[in-house]
Amino acid sequence: MITHRQLTYGNLLFKYRGILPVPVIILSIILFYYSDSQQISLQQFIFSLAVSISGLVVRVVSVGYAFNKTSGKNTKKQIADNLNTTGIYSLLRNPLYLANYLNWLGVILLFSDILITIIITLYFTYIYYYIILVEENFLRDKFKSEYENYFNETPRIFPSIKNWKPPKHKFNFIKSLINIKNGLLGISIIFYLIYIIDTYKYSGDFLKINWLSYLLLFSSLFYLSIKLILKIYKK
Repeated sequence: MITHRQLTYGNLLFKYRGILPVPVIILSIILFYYSDSQQISLQQFIFSLAVSISGLVVRVVSVGYAFNKTSGKNTKKQIADNLNTTGIYSLLRNPLYLANYLNWLGVILLFSDILITIIITLYFTYIYYYIILVEENFLRDKFKSEYENYFNETPRIFPSIKNWKPPKHKFNFIKSLINIKNGLLGISIIFYLIYIIDTYKYSGDFLKINWLSYLLLFSSLFYLSIKLILKIYKK
C-alpha cells in the first residue's frame, strides 16, 4: 500500500521525470573534464551510442504497440484508457523506464568510470522507484483485478521472455517516430558535446567535423521535419 508521502513525492517526480537526468549528466560531464581519464576511443563512442540507441529501440516498440491515451510524455497526471499487457508489456511492466535508463547508460559508459556508473544507476533506481509506485497505484485503482493479475504475472523492470504474448493490435510507426524525436536529438547533442569536450581536452582542437556531426545533423533535420509535419497537420 502506497503512503501519502510516497504518493506526493512520486507525483512530483512524475511531473519532472523528463528533466531529472539532466543535472546528473551535466555534473558527470564536468567531472569527466577535470578527471585524469584517457581520451575516449572510437570503439567506446560506437559501443556507448549503441547502448543509447537500444533504449530508443525499446521506446519505439513500446510506444508503437501501446494503446492510445496512456501517460506517455504527459506530465500533468496519470492517463490510461486501456491497460497495456501484450507485446513488450507482457515481458515487463515498465519498458519505457528501461528505455530511458538505456538512453542515459550509453552516455555514462563513455566516461569509463565504474563509480559514476554505479552512482547514476542508483539515482535512476531511486527516482523511478517512486514514479513507478505512483503509476502502479493509479492503475490498480482504475483496472482493479485486471491490473492485479498483470502485476502478479509480469516483472517490473527486468524482462521475462517466457511471459511473451503477441501484441493485440498493429504497430503504429508514425506515433513511434513522433515519440522518439526528442530522445534522438538529445542523445545526438550530448554525444557530440562530449566529443567536443574530449577532443578539446586532449588535443586543443574545437568543433571538428566527424560522423557524430552527421548524426547530429540528421537528428536535427528529423526533429524539425516531424515538428513541421505536426504543425501542418494540426492546421
